[in-house]
Amino acid sequence: MIAVAAVTALALLVPQQLDQIVAQGTPGVEAHVNGRNEARGKAPVNGQVRIGSITKSFVAVATLQLTAEKKVELDGPVNRYVPQIKDSRITVRQVLQHTSGLPDYVMQIGVPKIADVRDRYFAPHDLLDVALSQSPAFQPGERYEYSNTNYVVAGLLIQKVTGRPVGEALGKVITKAGLKDTYWPNQGEQRLRGKHARAYALSDLLDPKSTVVDATELDTSQAWASGAMVSTPQDVARFFQRLLDGKILAKPQLDEMRKTITVDEKSAYGLGIESTKLSCGGVWWGHGGSIHGWGSFGGATDGGNHAAVTLTALPGTFGDDPARKFQQMFDVIDTALCKK
Repeated sequence: MIAVAAVTALALLVPQQLDQIVAQGTPGVEAHVNGRNEARGKAPVNGQVRIGSITKSFVAVATLQLTAEKKVELDGPVNRYVPQIKDSRITVRQVLQHTSGLPDYVMQIGVPKIADVRDRYFAPHDLLDVALSQSPAFQPGERYEYSNTNYVVAGLLIQKVTGRPVGEALGKVITKAGLKDTYWPNQGEQRLRGKHARAYALSDLLDPKSTVVDATELDTSQAWASGAMVSTPQDVARFFQRLLDGKILAKPQLDEMRKTITVDEKSAYGLGIESTKLSCGGVWWGHGGSIHGWGSFGGATDGGNHAAVTLTALPGTFGDDPARKFQQMFDVIDTALCKK
């Protein structure tokens, strides 16, 4: 009876939570919960979505695969592979863990205003040059501070070591994970390839009163290795499940990935993956991702539970309270991973 009650609670609670998200202004929401797909509002079941910074987990895996092959030294200086980084104290690990002190480039290239980036191609080295024109945020290893620049550096490292485009390395990760609907966009590719919802964004992310625009077509070179990938909620959830199951990385590299630094009272960051406390005890491992038009979270537990949720508009786009909406997304993941 207890098991039946738990299944019933999960079957009822997650749909109710998704209904509430749509009722409060989000046009569409998609989710995958332990093998089951859900969708509400103007969104297809398990449609393709832009996963933003969840891309970082894939890039970290690709980097750690190179450490397993002895081609990259995790605690060696990153400028051995990316010479534009002049500070030899910055290590590959620090780059993957956001403890490098490298400043973010996002504001400087105008990402908040979609009209400034939607149709523009940014070369990876251009992103890095913009970042390095600023002063360091702090000394290497001093603390944690999230910076998209770190994963531009990681992408350039992968290209330097492999001699091939970063998309090829990520494609190998995708194949090893057994994902069917996940891909790295081609250069200049602005449309999503598979079934998908329309996505919406404020014309200026810094102005909650700015107009809402259709953000579905977008050149994601602005994010590159820090957030350009396309996937589905099902693929994202299964990626993290298979990662924790040891099916993508060997144990020594997975162990390194899970060595964390505290972010706040509820979360800690490893190498491209974050641990977050569950209301039922324990933690889930995963990542979040935001990009014009889309907001996502995905992850899994060591026990095999796995889930992902994506909104077709960033929290705050339609006058909703962003903090409350992000909490609702977290609640969906928490419910999914706490219930059997």
